[in-house]
Amino acid sequence: MMNIKKYILLSILLALIFTLPIQAGDMKKVAQSQMQWLSIPVGPRPSAMAGAYTAVANDASSVFWNPAGIAYTKGSNIFLTQTKWIADIDVNAAAFTYEVGNIGFFNFNISEVDWGTIHGTRRDNTASSGFIETMDFSPSNWGIGIGYARKMSDRFAIGGNLKYLYENLGSGMTGTMGEGKMYTAKMNLLALDIGTIYYTGFKDLRLAMTLQNFSSERQYREEKYPLPLTFKFGLAMDLTSLWMQESEHRLTLAVDAIHPRDYSERMYFGMEYGFKNMVFLRGGYKTNHDEQDLTLGAGLQYTIDNLGLGIDYSYIQFKHFDAVQMFGINIKF
Repeated sequence: MMNIKKYILLSILLALIFTLPIQAGDMKKVAQSQMQWLSIPVGPRPSAMAGAYTAVANDASSVFWNPAGIAYTKGSNIFLTQTKWIADIDVNAAAFTYEVGNIGFFNFNISEVDWGTIHGTRRDNTASSGFIETMDFSPSNWGIGIGYARKMSDRFAIGGNLKYLYENLGSGMTGTMGEGKMYTAKMNLLALDIGTIYYTGFKDLRLAMTLQNFSSERQYREEKYPLPLTFKFGLAMDLTSLWMQESEHRLTLAVDAIHPRDYSERMYFGMEYGFKNMVFLRGGYKTNHDEQDLTLGAGLQYTIDNLGLGIDYSYIQFKHFDAVQMFGINIKF
């Protein structure tokens, strides 16, 4: 009976990876979602692998990619990261995971975007320039979440993350020349991420999928917009396991198929080389992106007794913007 269930699950997942790229064709679905800051990648390790992390997820940063990956951590973990995004935008995030015996893993996470100060203007047809200046403002975006993950068997894990999201884009007038009512572009809502990881039994080949930013639609003034709902299907495998059972070298290849609400389908490819589980080199490539393609990164990990410290870095190349750099710290105890 268990083998039948695994076969059905595997068949469904394989079917999804072949059908996703067909559904949207050549149509680009743009401007169809709100809170786009949720699409900014979090964490240098996943980012260095071009986001091909759905089936790789196994540390505290997994909550931002595939919450099922939390089930493959051990003990307690703290993850801290900062991203220097384009246009001087800073993204800060943290996660804490805790193992509770045979019950499973719980996590708490938080993320925040610092947009800096923006110089405000408003359209005004009576002005020679066509607009007038308004006060400076600083948009606010942040989210907090709690999650749970558990291994249902030695091959299958499932996890979820419930998050509260807040956004305030500032205030303005409903009219084009200052007439009308004052309004504030403010929003708060709950969203859910769910994910699974399945080890097939062939070496360490695993399949995984996630559904991120599932929520209701909320209205800004006149129209309703959903969050950037994204479905991901991924697979990953240590290639060195094909010719040796145990080795101080490890070369993981990962591929993700991405089905976003607000863009056509994408494919992410990533690799991670590890030496003695201490030194890591990473790289990746994204397809069907207007700006991003090549990603690179590295990491160091050192463990003494039950205390582990990991430091990671990633570099994301852009076509028309300066490159983005990310830094992160992982603490295990």
